[in-house]
Amino acid sequence: MTEETVLTRDELAYINRLVNRAGPDTAASRTGFRIDGGPQPNELLVRLASQTELSLQAKFPDFTMSFPLQLKEDEFHNLDLQLAPPLIYEHGSVTRAWRLHLEEPLALLTSDGSESALSVQELSSHGLLVNAGKHRKPPKHFHLCLALPDDAPLEIEASRVREMKGGLAAYEVEFAKEQDAERIRAFLYQQHQRLHPELQPELPVDLV
Repeated sequence: MTEETVLTRDELAYINRLVNRAGPDTAASRTGFRIDGGPQPNELLVRLASQTELSLQAKFPDFTMSFPLQLKEDEFHNLDLQLAPPLIYEHGSVTRAWRLHLEEPLALLTSDGSESALSVQELSSHGLLVNAGKHRKPPKHFHLCLALPDDAPLEIEASRVREMKGGLAAYEVEFAKEQDAERIRAFLYQQHQRLHPELQPELPVDLV
């Protein structure tokens, strides 16, 4: 693996400001870069964006951050490249989505806001490690709400992929809205920065 990032720290700090300025509430509020490469380069970007998913990647020795990009074209054919919170992958024998171990498990909520018997112990951009209790078999599927700290609950649809001892099970998660997936990624991004400040030492605390 390379020992250097694709982006400089100053560039990554600027991207971080763009991602965090809008906040995780809506994809529509994202900000980004104005693209002015001329008619032919702009047309090429539009074609690429219409046929595939664009992303901006920063590679570290132990992690890769992949920022999804969305291209917006106005009535004057000006292009804006908008950034969303990144997907974070950790390197190892197998590259996989980074998982946050929660110091305090998060209860999964029913539709009326009451706590269910399930709680989340680890969280990734598309998966959960759930504790159903030592004497309860984890369900194959569930549709519940996850309340991130200081945020409104979001609906998740989860399917069990692996059952472990002690009432634990790993689940693959689907979100009702893309904005909900972005909220999860924004939360994970903030927590990753908190746990790994050495990756961006020049960022002030109020950015995260």
